[in-house]
Amino acid sequence: MAAFLELRRNADQILVELEHLAKEAEYVREYENRASVIVQSAWRGYVARSHIKYLNRCATLIQTRWRIYKAQQLFRQKLKEHVLQLRLKYYDDNAVKIQKIWRGFYVRKYVLDFYSRKRYLTGLEQKNEQIRTQLREYREYLDQKQLEQQRQANIAKLEEEAKRTHYLVSTKVVPGIYNSKYLEAPKEMEIILRTTKFELPTTTTTMKPIKSKKDQDIATLTKILPPLKSKPQGPFRAPEDVRYQRYRPLKPSLRCETDYFATEKMREELKLQEWVDRIHDDTFKSGLCHDKSYPRMLIGEEPYIEPTKLQQVALRQPNKKQWATDKDFRTLVHGVPEFDKFEMTYVEPHYYYSSS
Repeated sequence: MAAFLELRRNADQILVELEHLAKEAEYVREYENRASVIVQSAWRGYVARSHIKYLNRCATLIQTRWRIYKAQQLFRQKLKEHVLQLRLKYYDDNAVKIQKIWRGFYVRKYVLDFYSRKRYLTGLEQKNEQIRTQLREYREYLDQKQLEQQRQANIAKLEEEAKRTHYLVSTKVVPGIYNSKYLEAPKEMEIILRTTKFELPTTTTTMKPIKSKKDQDIATLTKILPPLKSKPQGPFRAPEDVRYQRYRPLKPSLRCETDYFATEKMREELKLQEWVDRIHDDTFKSGLCHDKSYPRMLIGEEPYIEPTKLQQVALRQPNKKQWATDKDFRTLVHGVPEFDKFEMTYVEPHYYYSSS
């Protein structure tokens, strides 16, 4: 019990001594650790440097052997090329000597011969003149061919223009712009228009639409929406039929072929013929005709009575008893030509044309 009390009184001093001993032990441990690290570093550096020196010696030895081998190969190759160049130079020199001797012999025997040279120049002059004549003829042939091609191109251009302006052709009633009555003879374009046959256009050109903001919005919507069917729904006619109906060839009717005032002229001719044949100029009067004037209905005493439906139909129907022949008389000018084109076209036709 006394020892325990002694320890309790000296507890602070004991704790200080223990702390001092612990710090001293920690310092010694750190010092020994640093010393061991230095020793290990020195040893490992020595081992690494020794191994690197060994590897360098091995690499140097391998490179030396390899470079010696490559240098020997290069030397042998250069030696072969040098020997080949020496042989070629030797053969070239001998070939030059042979060619020099042969050319000298050839020039002394053939080239410097005056009479053979004169014959050669004479033949060359004749050959040149012949070639010059052929070239002149060929040049004239090319000029004629070019003129013919230009003429054919002009004719094709005029025919194409005539196909596009075929509506300007003259008729018996209305003369065209190329066949004026003030000219002595029709122009060349009038003859081409008469001989050219109107053709239907094979392709139709479509104008490029101007894209606006609304069209761009519709285009973006079409990318999202599913594609439409190729054939539109509805009672639409085929595009081929519509195109043929629009660009169908010209078929002059009876109205286009004859004069508009042909009936009046014919009546005048008939009157003249009757005037020549008749005996007197008095107007014919039947026995039922009286001298008194016919009273108008608006001032008559009888009241106006509306005709019945049957009477209206009878007034519009022709009276076959009054016909001079078995069938009705056909006038040269149609009353309403648009009725003849019913269900034949979908556009309003020109008043000058009518279907046959």
